[in-house]
Amino acid sequence: MDVLPSQLAHREIYNILISAVAPRPIAWVSSLSASGQPNLAPFSFFNAVCAKPPLLAFAPAMRAPKKSEAAAAAGQPKDTLRNIRETKEFVINVVTYKLAEAMNLTSGDYDASISEFEVAKLASAPSKLVRPRRVAESPVSFECKLHQILDFNPGPEGGSLVIGEIVSIHVDDRHLKEGRLDRNSLDLIGRMGGIQYTRTTERFEIVRPKIE
Repeated sequence: MDVLPSQLAHREIYNILISAVAPRPIAWVSSLSASGQPNLAPFSFFNAVCAKPPLLAFAPAMRAPKKSEAAAAAGQPKDTLRNIRETKEFVINVVTYKLAEAMNLTSGDYDASISEFEVAKLASAPSKLVRPRRVAESPVSFECKLHQILDFNPGPEGGSLVIGEIVSIHVDDRHLKEGRLDRNSLDLIGRMGGIQYTRTTERFEIVRPKIE
């Protein structure tokens, strides 16, 4: 198989991306609307992009228009993207294996008036410098102020890239070892293709080559 993206339907390109670009970390993003309505949703197009300034980025896709709407209608922004445009702040929580089922529950296409914290029966904790609350059970949470939003395709198959600057970090003390985050104690999960996920407990080490 050797094809150009222009030769493939959107769904075919998407399936190749999510199957080959894996495992992907999951940004469990908590946000607030301008009126104060909480929202929590997972995004697997996510990664760290810079350490100084400390930046994280995730890419929410557009929501397809409903069948009752015109086929050519533009995509609808998801609640998370709309909230961040309105308030300029959010929290990214990491997802452990223990939290996988709760995370999956929050991925539903709920009405904006519904709090996914309540749907998934998750406790929230106050943030230090931003208004959205964080997931209390998550071992690491990053409070972020909006740095930049890059909009790509406004259509129903498009999306945006949200870049946030970390302003505060919460780490559960149970995951600290000698004052540093113990990566081996974090039972994180990653997103694969379709409904598949992977657990990050099986690891191996490779020493980088030393160039004289």
